[in-house]
Amino acid sequence: MTRSTTLYRTFGLLVLLVFGLAPLRVHAWGEKGHEMINDLAAANLPSELPAFTRTQAARRELRYLGPEMDRLKGSGRSWDADRDPGHYLDIGDSGKIAGVVALSHLPPSMAAYETALLAARTTPYRVGYLPYSIADGWEQLRTDFALWRVDRYEAQHATTAAARSRAAVDARLRATLTLRDIGVWGHFVADGSQPLHVTTHFNGWGSGPNPEHFPQLRGIHSQFESAFVDRYENERMVQRDIPPYHALDPQRRISQKRLLAIVGGYLAGTNAAVIPLYRIAALGGFSSGSAQARAFTATQLARGATMLRNLIAYAWEDSLNEKVGYPAVSVRAVLAGRARMPR
Repeated sequence: MTRSTTLYRTFGLLVLLVFGLAPLRVHAWGEKGHEMINDLAAANLPSELPAFTRTQAARRELRYLGPEMDRLKGSGRSWDADRDPGHYLDIGDSGKIAGVVALSHLPPSMAAYETALLAARTTPYRVGYLPYSIADGWEQLRTDFALWRVDRYEAQHATTAAARSRAAVDARLRATLTLRDIGVWGHFVADGSQPLHVTTHFNGWGSGPNPEHFPQLRGIHSQFESAFVDRYENERMVQRDIPPYHALDPQRRISQKRLLAIVGGYLAGTNAAVIPLYRIAALGGFSSGSAQARAFTATQLARGATMLRNLIAYAWEDSLNEKVGYPAVSVRAVLAGRARMPR
């Protein structure tokens, strides 16, 4: 399903407030696309990651959870109003969000992002906040992995049998939580590879400058992400476009600034695919299933799976640099036997 323009979203909210109607629902990639991206990210995880992330059961779970944040839409007025804008980002023809925020200089937090948008008389709930859905989920995953590292270590090295038993139970529970967190958060990473989720031209070119004279193409959103993917794309095609993994320097902590630079670069690459998508659509490629349309879509799905795979692995690597517990202790110190996590 497609989302409305900013004006229409505002009108829809007014209708909701006056008449109590459910808001419009917003999807990206459709169920098959989200399942493929989560599944292929899991299938391509490097062997250095914990075994619990790389089993067939884990892969099935992550695949199932790919569309979860779309399944939950319509849960209620508060839930939808808060979370739906986390799936997209209205990037204008200038390459900026609301004309004031550049992907190359994303503010360090949602609060700072909202402050920046106020200069354009708008909010994250009108123009979307996808970068922060991705960044927040990644930070949570990094902590998940940090906690699991400590629990696993203490399950083997704690000084009493009771402490070792408790840590072993905690490690199993943390592994369960971590898989769920990956699967649900993976939805937003996947949204970031769908070109129509990072543009103001999200369901037809709309009003304003149209230098290539694209037809309006109303309905292109669902045609591209659902009908076309369902009919023409498969995991074998997408897998061909997923490159090998290259690890980051594990000694260099991934700061908030560095994380947002990674996310911003990823979304900028997706936004650069908007005009190529409309060129293919104008030629009828998504209706006829042309080779160009199939290759283009496989590339975008592969970008989503690659970024999700990479971000999962980055979170694992950087979890060594985390601190856990209260008062916080260094994961490296715990694993070296110099500290214990307060419980």
